[in-house]
Amino acid sequence: MKKSILFITYDFPPILSPESIQVQRRALTLAQNGHRVHVLTCCENPDFEFLDQKLRRDHENLTIHRVNRLPGEKWLHYLCGGLEITDRKFWWKFPAAKAAIKLIKEFQIDALYTHSTPQVNHLAGLAVKETDRNLHWTAHFSDPWTLNPYLKYRTELQRKINKMYEKAVIARADAITVTSEKTKDLFVKGLAANESKIKVLPHVFDPDLYTRRQTEPAKKVIAHTGNIYGLRSAGPLIEAVHKVQPQNLEFHFYGRMKEEERQLAEKRCPELIKFFDPVPYLDSIEVLSEADILLVIDAPLKDSPFFPSKLADYIGAGKPVVALSPLSSTTTQIVRDIQKELLVADSADVPSIAALVRRLDSTDLTELRKEGKGYYNMNYSYENIHEALFNE
Repeated sequence: MKKSILFITYDFPPILSPESIQVQRRALTLAQNGHRVHVLTCCENPDFEFLDQKLRRDHENLTIHRVNRLPGEKWLHYLCGGLEITDRKFWWKFPAAKAAIKLIKEFQIDALYTHSTPQVNHLAGLAVKETDRNLHWTAHFSDPWTLNPYLKYRTELQRKINKMYEKAVIARADAITVTSEKTKDLFVKGLAANESKIKVLPHVFDPDLYTRRQTEPAKKVIAHTGNIYGLRSAGPLIEAVHKVQPQNLEFHFYGRMKEEERQLAEKRCPELIKFFDPVPYLDSIEVLSEADILLVIDAPLKDSPFFPSKLADYIGAGKPVVALSPLSSTTTQIVRDIQKELLVADSADVPSIAALVRRLDSTDLTELRKEGKGYYNMNYSYENIHEALFNE
């Protein structure tokens, strides 16, 4: 039986963000399978967001509802950023919940879906759930909330307030979806969440976006798309490439990285590491289609639960994936599953990265391309998302 579902998500095309792209794909999957999907999102031109109109995709079963811009919305961002309750979009809870309650009555919605980040989407869902306890609510976490190792609260009070909200969401949601088994374990062990209602729904890719290159380049091109920031670092890779001086490899970086690392690469390996400006999302898919090998760099966090959304796009390109990531990370587990060759080195270990660079330099591409167990065939399907979002 086909049903109707309401998505509450601040990020949705034309906003250019990993969350926006992933939410749209999930909504389209349901719409294409006959469900009536309503998406409640922000205004057409939100502050502080990059927009890409090419990301928009329509379907007869998909309806977009937008919350009108609030007076002083830009200043609400600054105010809520200082409060550190969920995030700088905390204000979004109030107009989103009000609009959602109205839409649920108007369109006889059967189920509710909230997607983070931003985490405030879940607070809007919590407010809606309080008005209708029988409405099935699925809360999706792309990243952990208070257990996120990247996040540090300025005061203990702010941490406690976020923890209170987090526990309420986990307790009241009928189902919780996360992107990796490690995140599921984190919720069960660190938050005492009910394991039976947590399901793993990884990031997904759109196979229709990719092309296939016809000619082989003189050197194997290893491409990285996206910015390298925070705890992530290209420094160890640059040191390893300088040490090895590979003859058959060329590294292409599309996006920003720390200026000191960029200068180091330009000084030590100018012919081996090349830099390009950030490109729009659809152009980045073309970059992946043209490259020979795709590179992901993770922060050196032991047992990292994060599933980088770019890794889903890499898998969609059907190219060998090289991961500089802790050996206990979610990224390493996924790479182990998708391909025969485990092309992984610890992101902070220069000698291990150098050994991996030598291996890539000397190994034929046909050998590197051999596939593994097919991660996505095992872990993602329309049936899985239907079960989580409709409790069937």
